[in-house]
Amino acid sequence: MITESAAQVEFHGGRARTGPATWGQQGTWDGIHGWLPELKPFFFLTKWLPVPLLLEVGDVLDVLGELVLRHESLRTRFHLGPGGEVTQEVLASGTLPVRVHDRPADDPVQFGDVVATCWQRDTATAFDHSAELPVRLSVALHEGIPVLVVLVFSHLAADHTATELLAAELTALLQARVDGVPPPPPRPALQPVDIALAERSPDGQMLAADALRHLRTALERMPPATPARAEPASPRHVGADLESDVLPVVVRKAARRCRTTTSVLMLAITTALVRCVCPGPLHRLDVMQGNRATPGLMGSVTTLNQVVHTVTDLRADSFAELLARAGRTMADARAHARYDSRAAAEVVRARGGALEPGTQFNDMWSTLPRARATAEPDPAASELTWPATSEAEHMVLYFDVRGTPERMRLGLMADTAVLPREEIGGFLLAFERVAVELADGDVPLERIGELFAESRARVDR
Repeated sequence: MITESAAQVEFHGGRARTGPATWGQQGTWDGIHGWLPELKPFFFLTKWLPVPLLLEVGDVLDVLGELVLRHESLRTRFHLGPGGEVTQEVLASGTLPVRVHDRPADDPVQFGDVVATCWQRDTATAFDHSAELPVRLSVALHEGIPVLVVLVFSHLAADHTATELLAAELTALLQARVDGVPPPPPRPALQPVDIALAERSPDGQMLAADALRHLRTALERMPPATPARAEPASPRHVGADLESDVLPVVVRKAARRCRTTTSVLMLAITTALVRCVCPGPLHRLDVMQGNRATPGLMGSVTTLNQVVHTVTDLRADSFAELLARAGRTMADARAHARYDSRAAAEVVRARGGALEPGTQFNDMWSTLPRARATAEPDPAASELTWPATSEAEHMVLYFDVRGTPERMRLGLMADTAVLPREEIGGFLLAFERVAVELADGDVPLERIGELFAESRARVDR
């Protein structure tokens, strides 16, 4: 029988300070509190890591303390002021609770189940950001020997890229402890309070003003709501995932052939499939940006994600035309992705009060390191699953790309009044088939429509 006990991670000697929230933190705070008390998956980021052999529990706790000490976002509390402003309070020292799960040798429970249980428990309640530090920790043992570290971060502390940075750093710190060598130095990076102060400088304010001008231009072109095509299901929004070993290979190959980036290529494929279900000619498109374009931000552990509201033209005579348009859209999004989200909300309210639901594109995969050379992937290994439903969302389609360098995961949460369940699965399967054909040559738009119809029929069966 697995036993559970309590431990603590201690951190001492850091810098204590208080400052305003960054634009990314402010937008994330408003997003979270706009949904509470309902919990949404984006509130949390989860990760597990193996512990190298030869370490004791105390070693693991010490290394976790070193990680927390290095990154102010992990030892920060957030407070709401009387005027609605959010401030961040960085602690110089303190403790974090840790749950320790010890599995005896004869216990049949798999460690994968232990991880799933930890994630389920630690994402079941929202973080109390005014009293709780924004990370929840567990350590899994086998007969007293550390095997896994399980982490759950608040989105106020980290975004997807920051989570990967933390995982890589924690892995290096653990290995240094095993090898008996000094820990690797922290990567030079701006801390969140530094970012917030820079955003309030004259240069930061000019950046925000330019982004708001771009938003006003997009609002002038905003199309009406996407019309319903079917009787909605209950719950109304359905999510599907497609995991594929083929996609990382063919997306990289197709991007090289088309002389573009993987992110632009995937946005173009997404747009081509949206044409199959949305009437156009214009469609509202939100592009999520990671905002790590400068050396000081590349290694920052915080939430920098911000969405850019755009309008895309679905009219095209060829995929090459959609690809060029996607390139321009992505470049504009990168240039206008840092702004005061509350000021942007005021601009939207002044222009009509709310945005009509559209499509959101969020590529979290293209920032991952390149995969090592592997054997030819098997298309039959692709797996379509249906992990989520939701009664209410703010978009017609949420499309995100994540995974590992070797295995890509496409996710699509859709309004079933616009995209019925079989078309949600068909959209993802067609994405893979379009990418496979693009790796070897041009694909006419009519062919993309055929692939979508064929893939939808596969889901029907």
